[in-house]
Order: sequence, then C-alpha cells, then structure tokens
Amino acid sequence: MSSISKDLHEFREIVAAEISALNDRVRDLERHVEERDNEVADLTRDLAAARSDIKALQERTENAEKNSRIPCLILSGGAMASRRKAVLGAPLPVDGSAPRAPTSDSSAAEPAGSGGAPVSARERGPAAARRAGEPEDVGGLVISAVRARLPGLSITEQDIDRAHRLPGPNNKVIVRFVRSGPGSVRDQLMSRRLELKGQDLFINESLTAGKSQIYRSLLEAKKTQMIYTVFTRWGHVFFKSEKFGTSTRVDSIEKLRELRFPVKQ
Repeated sequence: MSSISKDLHEFREIVAAEISALNDRVRDLERHVEERDNEVADLTRDLAAARSDIKALQERTENAEKNSRIPCLILSGGAMASRRKAVLGAPLPVDGSAPRAPTSDSSAAEPAGSGGAPVSARERGPAAARRAGEPEDVGGLVISAVRARLPGLSITEQDIDRAHRLPGPNNKVIVRFVRSGPGSVRDQLMSRRLELKGQDLFINESLTAGKSQIYRSLLEAKKTQMIYTVFTRWGHVFFKSEKFGTSTRVDSIEKLRELRFPVKQ
C-alpha cells in the first residue's frame, strides 16, 4: 500500500506541475493577446484620426478650390464657336497644270507695298493678322455674344480678368470676372441665364472635380425622373425632388449615397 500511495503522490505532483506550467503558459498568452489587443486599439484610433485629418484637409482643399472658381463661368454653345476663317491654299490654274513652286524671292511670296517692300501682317488687315498667328480675341467674342443675347446687360473688357478656350466639344470657354459679388456681371449672367433657353449660348458655373461628379450624378437622376431639377449656386450643388419643393444641398459623394442616388463616374 505504501508503494501505491507513493506512486499516487508522485503522479499528483507531476500533474500539478504540468497544470501549473500550463497555467503559466495560458497567462503568458493572455498577456500577449492583451498587448496585441491594445496595439490594435491604438492603431485603430490612429487610423480613425488620420482619416479624420485627411477628410478635413480634403474639405479645406475643396473649399479653397471652390472659392477660387467662384469668379469663373463657363460659356458654351454655337455662340462661342471660333470666328477664325480657314486659310485656303493657292487656287489651281485654270488649265489644270500643277501650281508653281514658291520662289526664294521674298517679294514673290509677299505682296509688295510702296517701293516693292514686303507688307507686314498688321498692314494687310485683321484677317491676315489672324492667319499670321495672332491669338484669338476670346474676351471680345464673349462680350459680343452676351450683348447680342442678353440686351441691357452691361459687359465690357474691364469686367473680364481673362478668358480662354477649354478642350473638348461644344466650344467651351472659361471666363474669370474681375468681380463676383451681388450685382456684378458674373452675378447678372447667372441670374439671367434662363433667358437663354432655346438659344445657342449656355452659361454654367465652374465646379470643382468633386462638385462636378455630384452634379453629373444628380443630372442623371433628373433624366430618370428621380428628381425634378438640379442646379448650382456659388459653387454648391442643389436639387429639388418636386417643382415647388425645398432645395437640398449635396456637398459630398457620401451624402449622395445616403440619399440613395447612383454615383456617376
């Protein structure tokens, strides 16, 4: 019996030692897991803070760009088509023979003035000057188009800071005005642009890339009759669900998704 008791005692000691070792390992694992959990929690907080900072920076950048674009309007349509005339080559001789090659004599290449001296592009008139490479007067085109289609709206060269063409279809021209507050030419153009319905001139605000995507998405929603209308004011995008309903401003793609509108890329 004493031998059995001794063996049982030793077995209990061995089991107790192994259980103690296992407990130590479990406690060690729990400590490591807790440390990792704390690290994950810290990283999650840091990531959330970084995302918040990035969003704030994006909003500041968006607002800064929006404010810089407020003085600008985009005019397009047939009224903004270039008035440059195509430069035609020399006509073929009546007898059908090949045209003569140009000579090296400058007097043969250029019309002669008094005394046979070559005449400059400026002396040959505006049309020849345009052919010689002078830039198009886009500002003058804008002024004449607006005056012809919106009688009573006073617009002069002094109202325009600069104007130039944009790439793409529909003869787009971007115009930056000297003033953009209430009563300015820019403000008057936006207020009276609905008078241009059915004409060959369209006037729109210059939007940021983010606001342009929101506008395109809401315009698509209008086409599918999800909303009544979409419009912009001072760089912001609004829509109305009904004709006499209230206007809702959409400032982000997230807001667009919250309202269950499809996002157009």
